[in-house]
Formats: sequence, C-alpha cells, structure tokens
Amino acid sequence: MFNKFSRYHNLPIKSLTDAAGREVAYVARRIIPQGKVPIAQVKVQPGDRLDLVAHRSIGAADQFWRVGDANPTPNELPSLTAMTGRRLNLTLIDPE
Repeated sequence: MFNKFSRYHNLPIKSLTDAAGREVAYVARRIIPQGKVPIAQVKVQPGDRLDLVAHRSIGAADQFWRVGDANPTPNELPSLTAMTGRRLNLTLIDPE
C-alpha cells in the first residue's frame, strides 16, 4: 500500500466498525524509533523547513520525517527549524 520509503511502510492495516456499521481501515500507530546514534548534523538555514533540510541532507524532501525522528521534540515538527543555526541530528537510514 505504501512505498518502501514511506514512514508507514511495513505497518499493519487495521480496521474497525463504526457506529453506522461501516468498516473503516486505518494504519496502525507508528512508534518513533529510539536510541539511534546520530551520524551527522545539519545546520538550520534562514527560511528552512524540514522538507528543505531533508532535501539538502538526505536528498529527498519527502523524507522530512526522518529528520524529525532523529530530533524528538515535545512540540510540533516545525519547531525544529524555528531557530536559524540550530543543529539537527541525522541518523542512518535502516535498510529494508
């Protein structure tokens, strides 16, 4: 269902029956991997967004979620690029 580079790849598809009796499919919850050792850092530039950081450092803007996974924050992902000059961790991409 999802391509191999998606954060949802390999997650099970579950279903539930709603109050009207309809079966609704959904992707199981994704747990963010913990304990990965950073292999590099990238510096946030003025005007950066996570997709721009991912494009510059990983080579694919749609892999922004990998930068987010490597930099857990109690706030939303956009806060990672709110401060110019901040250093963001990068981790190895797991082979599938």
